[in-house]
Amino acid sequence: MAAQGQRPEVALRVVANFTPEVRRNYRVRVPFAGQWREVLNTDAAHYGGSNTGNAGLVSAVVTTRKPELHLVLPPLAAVYLVPEG
Repeated sequence: MAAQGQRPEVALRVVANFTPEVRRNYRVRVPFAGQWREVLNTDAAHYGGSNTGNAGLVSAVVTTRKPELHLVLPPLAAVYLVPEG
């Protein structure tokens, strides 16, 4: 367990798109600013998909509320993201 004010040891965001359309600039709030690594994209060519995604790394944009990611969500797929570092 992390001390108050510190990052937890594990943080994960899973975002799924259950539509057949690519969603561009899809905004998701995250608890930490900085880089987020796409550790799994179920639409990757490796799995027979169209390889639509975020090229492996996304920067959180700081807003007036919480940081947020602006994602490309592949159709009928999910992306798994963790903070870098």
